[in-house]
This record gives sequence, structure tokens and C-alpha cells, in this order.
Amino acid sequence: MSVLSYLRARSLKDGFGRGRRGWFAVGVVVWGARLLRRMVGRRPQVVSTETLRPGQSVTVSALEPRRRGRRR
Repeated sequence: MSVLSYLRARSLKDGFGRGRRGWFAVGVVVWGARLLRRMVGRRPQVVSTETLRPGQSVTVSALEPRRRGRRR
């Protein structure tokens, strides 16, 4: 069990359940950080969806991003 998961579990039990202010404050910080990370985090971008028939295959390649200016 990681430290953050321990703090989340303990804050739920003691802070929200038993009303202890210190654990409640820890819970607000730990759960708030988790919520913020989920809201701000990147989401995968779907580029294409295709149905493959038997015998067909897929090739995935990555292109280098375009540079805006010349490097000197």
C-alpha cells in the first residue's frame, strides 16, 4: 500500500467518518490533488477507427512533430 493510498483510506475513515479535523484536512488535500490530476491530465486522442477483416493487418508508425522555427 502506497503512502497516498494509506492517507486516502485513513482520511475517509477518521476524517469523514469520525469527524477528526486533522484527518479531514489531510483528506481534502489528498483527494483534491487526485481530482485535480484527473481533471487536468491528458486524455488519449482517437485518430482513426477501422474494422479489420480476416487476413488484414495494421501498421502503426509515429511521425516527428513539426518544428515551428529553425534551430540555430
